[in-house]
Amino acid sequence: MGRLVVGVVATVGVVGVVAAAVDRGGEGAKPGGDSVGLGLTAADCPVVPTNPPAAPPANEGDASVFIADITLLDCTHVGRGETVTKVWRIKNVGTVPWQGYSLRRLDVPQRADQCRTVNEVPIDDTLPGETVDIGTEITTPRTPGLCYVRFKMADASGQLVFPGSRPLNFQIIVD
Repeated sequence: MGRLVVGVVATVGVVGVVAAAVDRGGEGAKPGGDSVGLGLTAADCPVVPTNPPAAPPANEGDASVFIADITLLDCTHVGRGETVTKVWRIKNVGTVPWQGYSLRRLDVPQRADQCRTVNEVPIDDTLPGETVDIGTEITTPRTPGLCYVRFKMADASGQLVFPGSRPLNFQIIVD
């Protein structure tokens, strides 16, 4: 099984991720991140993203599959100004080892009214057939609303690994 990787949260500032191949969430809503800029509210949860344009993986033989949200299922209610941890479980179903891979936040720069995370979350080295838990701390804003934040997987060179897959995301309602 995999290991948990948790990024540190900046208390002030914005972050973004590029990342995940294991993608189950799509580019759907448009960059800009949380509910602000997208016109999303708690009533929009869960956001159903659309698929990005079809594209092969950056590295031949690379493939992943989303296994589960381990913490903070979509539309979980969290209080204002709280720090919580989001964990996704994904599996390397390709033939390429993930070495030096990370999740990069798409929705940057971050604003004060958005959920805050680190911009890049390292992924433990993961061999083909292995499962890995990837986590990041989230600090909610001081105003209520919907946080919808997306990440895509990048390789050691910083290239998006699965440009044609939907990003990993979290959707939490800030009360």
